[in-house]
Amino acid sequence: MQTSSAKIKLGFIGAGFIGQVAHIENYAQLDDCELHGIADLRPELLAQVASKFGFNKTYADHRALLEDDDIDAVIVVTARAHTVEVVKDCLLAGKHVFSEKPMAGNSKDASALVELAKARQLVYCVGYMKRFDAGVVKAKAVFAQLIDNQELGELLQVNAHCYMGDSYCKAGGYIHTQQARPQMPDEADFAPSWLTNAHRPLFARYVNVHSHLLNLLRYFLNCDMEVEYFNFLSAKAHVCVLRTDRQLVTLHTGEVDQKDWQEQCTFVFEHGQLQITLPPALLRNVPAQVELQRNGDITEKTQYQVPWSWAFKEQAQAFLEALKQQNLSSPIAASEALSDIQLAEAIWQKISN
Repeated sequence: MQTSSAKIKLGFIGAGFIGQVAHIENYAQLDDCELHGIADLRPELLAQVASKFGFNKTYADHRALLEDDDIDAVIVVTARAHTVEVVKDCLLAGKHVFSEKPMAGNSKDASALVELAKARQLVYCVGYMKRFDAGVVKAKAVFAQLIDNQELGELLQVNAHCYMGDSYCKAGGYIHTQQARPQMPDEADFAPSWLTNAHRPLFARYVNVHSHLLNLLRYFLNCDMEVEYFNFLSAKAHVCVLRTDRQLVTLHTGEVDQKDWQEQCTFVFEHGQLQITLPPALLRNVPAQVELQRNGDITEKTQYQVPWSWAFKEQAQAFLEALKQQNLSSPIAASEALSDIQLAEAIWQKISN
């Protein structure tokens, strides 16, 4: 690993849309890293992306990239069905890793990756960038203070929902070619074996879209949650009730035909509430909105102003900091992502029981 004063040499596996827009472009703007090499199975796309961002080297596949001893850490943004095998190869090659979520299709595979990274003493992070959203960071600090000073009394309940719309926000400036994506297995094949064939693709979709919200709830509550209830009447609408020692958590998730992205967490206290409204993922430089309501003879609402910033870029910087400090327990450590998959499995077990 490079010293703290040297630039960290990064390798990227995957040159597609999300790889370019959400990751490569952000790291390219940071001074303490170098875009050393990139691998993709599509030669034309690989060449164009490498040229645009100034990569030093290109590789026909990820195994060739991993043979480069100069690379300190690897950013993995492949098709979800290939994430486990690619990350495993990276860790076995002694490379620090950041991968997109979900880290695996089931907790068994995810746990094996976490244990491998731990055994090799490697930094392994997974892309739950909302933990670095400036609004979320502010809300977390306010929430911790409310819990500590009891200004609004006890926390009674948490209500959260996500009705996804168009998270891409017409993101432009990315390279796409006529080359088709390589044939890949169905991600449903990697869902837990105890699920029925009908439920496996539904679980895979649920983990991919809604694990962000599960991750955020765990981040704030910082405790185990038991699943009281889960059901759905269609593949695109779900209701879940979770329970901590002292609160109920309701979770409504779905996919509807809309451009708008509706995602919100409301922490209900005895004498007020804290509300976080999250932006679409690729809406650049627009952080979450945070509002604190104090109830009394006069209801007061405070809207916090936070700097214009983008969670993906803040996440990139945080990964570099984790590498410099050899921090194996970053807020986006793979062990956190494993807990999200375990919680998702506990939720869907309510259907299979």
